[in-house]
Amino acid sequence: MDENRFRKCSVAQRLEHLKAHGIYMGSRYHGGHHVHLYGMEGFYCEVWMRTGLQYVEWIEVAKNTEILSEYVKVDVQSLL
Repeated sequence: MDENRFRKCSVAQRLEHLKAHGIYMGSRYHGGHHVHLYGMEGFYCEVWMRTGLQYVEWIEVAKNTEILSEYVKVDVQSLL
């Protein structure tokens, strides 16, 4: 499924597709949410879950490089 078709799906459909085809990349906290990044077929998406609750509030395509860079953790000492 490409990005445009993914965007047209409901949250429930996005979640099912993500479970079947997504590759977990990392997590971050933003406000009151625990946000999980998944790699899809040619794009990334974020799964937003309210902190402390075990349900998905929404799933969106992630394109902002500043936000995507929050998932990258570099241990500078290991590079020296």
